[in-house]
Amino acid sequence: MTGFAHKQAGLSLVELMVSIALSLILTLGIIQIFSSSKQTGRVQNALARVQENARFALDLLSRDIRMAGQLGCNSNAFVSDSSSGELATGPFSSGIFGYEYHNPMTVNLTNANTAPDQDSVANGTDVIVVMAASANGTPITSSSGDTITVNTGSDIDDGDPMLVSDCDNADLFVVDSHTSSSITATASLSKGYAAGAEIAPLHYTAYYLRVKDGQRNLYRSYVNGNAGSIGVNTDPLLEGVEDMQVLYGETQSDGKIRYVDSDPDNNPATNDLDWSKVVSVRINLLMRTEEDNLASKPQQYWFMDQLHTANDKHLYRSFTTTIQLRNQGIGT
Repeated sequence: MTGFAHKQAGLSLVELMVSIALSLILTLGIIQIFSSSKQTGRVQNALARVQENARFALDLLSRDIRMAGQLGCNSNAFVSDSSSGELATGPFSSGIFGYEYHNPMTVNLTNANTAPDQDSVANGTDVIVVMAASANGTPITSSSGDTITVNTGSDIDDGDPMLVSDCDNADLFVVDSHTSSSITATASLSKGYAAGAEIAPLHYTAYYLRVKDGQRNLYRSYVNGNAGSIGVNTDPLLEGVEDMQVLYGETQSDGKIRYVDSDPDNNPATNDLDWSKVVSVRINLLMRTEEDNLASKPQQYWFMDQLHTANDKHLYRSFTTTIQLRNQGIGT
């Protein structure tokens, strides 16, 4: 006699516990995969932003540094400083100048000692100052004393640093006043310039790191006219630049190039770097991700040929570029 088939009447306690355990294992696996994918995405996005920021910083620095010492038709022209002492001592002999951090250190591009050119430099980092005339010059008619005559007005403000050059000589000066046909400098020029000479805005810029909200950022300060007098503007450029070290390629007597700090002896009073022999600049940037806790433990990284260990869980990447100077050997 055929037995009757038993119908499913429910789950036993053991079967229920086994089902719950399998469900938990499957759920934990899915959560682990999701968490791992999310963390991988965070790391990739953070590193992509670091690379993008580094590329922007190096492109900007390279463009300005490459043009350091640009004086128009002859970058070996004899340069006179006719700024009436308003510009701080700077790169008038080579178009470029650098500072090693010495506590306390501020960026002073003018002798006015007024904000915002008193920004503190991040401890242990470098400052690079670049001087170059704009490539777009304006022809002049003539000059005499402190007055320069031009054929047409241009975008000039009182207090702007300018340069006038005739391919043999050049004068750095600051605009005291101007009209549509003439410009008056704050001091008499070293000579009278004839027709054919040109005037151009002078870009006098410093790049350095500052600390803001606990993070080191790249800043740029530059001289320009401010309410009719010489002034300094400061712009934040980039976040997450942890360190900037600058080496300068100095030509030796044997023709070889050595890369050294701006202060080889670590003594500002006895700096023996000959700026007129600097033909290239090497920029070393250490970038840090904005997000923390991207690493499971503090990471090790290489910077300036040295192995370092981070004191946090940010990710660090170092970037280096060498820039050849196009205009080198300006006279003073």
